[in-house]
Amino acid sequence: MKMRIYSVALPSTTGRLRAGVSSSAAGSSALHPHANLTDSRLTTMMTRQSALFALLLGSLGLMALSGCIAQDSANAEAYAMKARILRQMADSTTPPGEYKQRYREAREAEQQAIEFDPGQRSTINSQRELAFIEEYQKGADAFNEARKSRSKDDFMRAAAFFGAASAIRPDSTGPILNEAFARLQAARLEGGDQGTQEMAEVIPILETYIEKEDQPSKDAYTILAQLYRQDKQPEKAIDLTETAIEDLSNRPTHIRVSGTQGVDYTGTVEVGGSSRSVEGTTPDRIELSTSEGMVSGSFQKPEGGKRQTKGRLQVALYMQGTELASDQTTSPAEPLEISADLSAQTPLAELQNQRLNALNSTGNTERAMQAYQEQIEQDPDDATYRYNYGSLLLNADRYDEAAEQLARAVELDPDDPKKQYNLGAAYLNKGVALQDSLVSLRDSLTAREQPLTDEERKMVRELDEQRRGLFKDAIPPLERARQLSGPSGQYRQSACSALFQAYVQTEQTEKAEEVK
Repeated sequence: MKMRIYSVALPSTTGRLRAGVSSSAAGSSALHPHANLTDSRLTTMMTRQSALFALLLGSLGLMALSGCIAQDSANAEAYAMKARILRQMADSTTPPGEYKQRYREAREAEQQAIEFDPGQRSTINSQRELAFIEEYQKGADAFNEARKSRSKDDFMRAAAFFGAASAIRPDSTGPILNEAFARLQAARLEGGDQGTQEMAEVIPILETYIEKEDQPSKDAYTILAQLYRQDKQPEKAIDLTETAIEDLSNRPTHIRVSGTQGVDYTGTVEVGGSSRSVEGTTPDRIELSTSEGMVSGSFQKPEGGKRQTKGRLQVALYMQGTELASDQTTSPAEPLEISADLSAQTPLAELQNQRLNALNSTGNTERAMQAYQEQIEQDPDDATYRYNYGSLLLNADRYDEAAEQLARAVELDPDDPKKQYNLGAAYLNKGVALQDSLVSLRDSLTAREQPLTDEERKMVRELDEQRRGLFKDAIPPLERARQLSGPSGQYRQSACSALFQAYVQTEQTEKAEEVK
């Protein structure tokens, strides 16, 4: 009887969706939270009264405006007023989806106002900018509060504010990404089937972000690929990861200089043993024409006015869209130091794992095995690639090739029970297959009702020795898998069952009884 195979492993992050808030909206400077100290009871009472007043005013106002607009479709002021009322109607008690929708409708009303009176464009754009900053800031504050409270409702409130900001300025990708992150955090807190469903609802938001953003973040690519796989859309995951890998692979290595806008900086960058001086003003970007070897940099703020003294300077080293090192300071006297060995980095490994696992889940084994083989050629010392490729070969009954890959995986990562178990499975399953062949051979020779020749006896004896040798080879990795699994580990029962079979076939009856 063939052993159960623990096949292709998922990446370490599968099932855990990371999320964080983007520090600033696209195209705007960073926003900083502020706090207002108020009496909580008075605030609650005023909020309820304000919400009720806005609801009554909004309902009556929209009814009146609808009649006004119907009578005079060119009434630009009526459309502008409609937009203001819609925004006033959106408050903290409004459901996130409805909150965002009201801001969408408000923008549509403003667009109609501009069409009828282009002279209002400047005024409306100024109002939009203020509303955008306010909603984005409210989203950032709510998200930070939700991280402390671990409340799903607080995360959804942050999502509503970010959604409103993206409705005000549809071309800004920062709020779209942050709305997705907030909703993912809320879904994780929900958990269960409902949480899984809510995660799937984030898919179109991330799709919109990637469609609009010129250089999507690696986290967005990775999370969306995870969501596609979780939602049983492996083909979309394959397409996305291949696009992401190509996109990120072509992004140049660079140092991003950011912080308070308009802060001057000076520094020295060293690449491959040669150094050069750099200077500029934030925000800035220093291109590096390399993707291997050591890279380091030292930066500082020159003395100057209030902006130079108080402003924040931040530097970060990026390779293939991935931050490798960063540092920041507000002190002119404190230098910033960053360094990384680019040759030791594998920034796209997680996306490559996502692609390979998506390929495997499509059932196209040959395509998946080809992809793993190519990946191993690029990174021969990756234990997970070796294990996954070996497991696919094992499922395809290609035992010798499977054992070769799994033995290397165990060599690279000897303390993983599933790798040890599958190596034992490769030997044991080949032994079972050889035993079946041996039984068939003996049956066919016996059916002739003729004495065996010396050559036939030798062939049977050699096959039997090979069979015993394979069962014997299976024992050490299976024993190690059992040991690593512990008393209640996932692989212990399977390892014990396999060991019983191997012990019996090698005539170790006492040991067989111990694991029975």
